[in-house]
Amino acid sequence: MKNTTMKAAVLSDMVNLLNQLECKLSVVDSLDRDYSQPDSMDLHDQVHSMSKHLHSLTQAVRRANEVNGVDAEYDNLFGETA
Repeated sequence: MKNTTMKAAVLSDMVNLLNQLECKLSVVDSLDRDYSQPDSMDLHDQVHSMSKHLHSLTQAVRRANEVNGVDAEYDNLFGETA
């Protein structure tokens, strides 16, 4: 397997993990916004920080995908044309 193909596979895994983190963060945010609970909004600052940094990391992985030519490696990864 070519180096760029292996990088593309790892970057694809990272995208999947970032998507999972985004979903989990959304759940925490929703729970934190439950105003019927006495501890509502106690994680507001942390959720905001995590969202901001998750966005930055997502953008960095997106740029890495572009630099590595992930679209060009799609066929090597999945045996299909993108």
